[in-house]
Amino acid sequence: AKAQSSQTLSLAVESQQECEAHSRTRRAAPPGAMPPKKLPPALRKIANQLALYAAAYGIAIAILGIFGAYMYNFEKKAMHAVYGGCGCLALMAICSAVIRFGNARGVVFVGVMTSLVFELLFLVVFVVQAIRSARNPEKRDRALHFVVNALVSLVALVLGAKPVVPQLLPVLKKKAMEFMMPKK
Repeated sequence: AKAQSSQTLSLAVESQQECEAHSRTRRAAPPGAMPPKKLPPALRKIANQLALYAAAYGIAIAILGIFGAYMYNFEKKAMHAVYGGCGCLALMAICSAVIRFGNARGVVFVGVMTSLVFELLFLVVFVVQAIRSARNPEKRDRALHFVVNALVSLVALVLGAKPVVPQLLPVLKKKAMEFMMPKK
């Protein structure tokens, strides 16, 4: 039993030495490079901005939802505006927290893209609702409210996408080139 435990110990030491030797043979990062998964300070600053935009958008849509229900004296038929606004606030608060407190690039990227997708989705919903309510004489008074919601969504989408697009263009260009000219 004693010989077996010393043999196991020597195998563990050899294995650890091999791992250390392997880690030394890996390519070294260029001088001044950040670890690939961590967010560098410049991108952290952009991420903080995007988290602020997402939170502000959620708050704005929640306020507009409450105002929309207020316009109809909080009648049951108008309460969906409050529920939708508060739901948007909850979604954007989660996205904002993921963006703000995420340390890994992938986590922050998911938070940013999720918030942008939701903003685009809300923009489409508000535009469709504005068109539908403008065509219906009974609901024409709601059209302006939906147009304002759509404009707020458009501004939020543009502000959120503006710092993201320059980061994504090189990656998209590389992926497109790999797709068009696959390596053999």
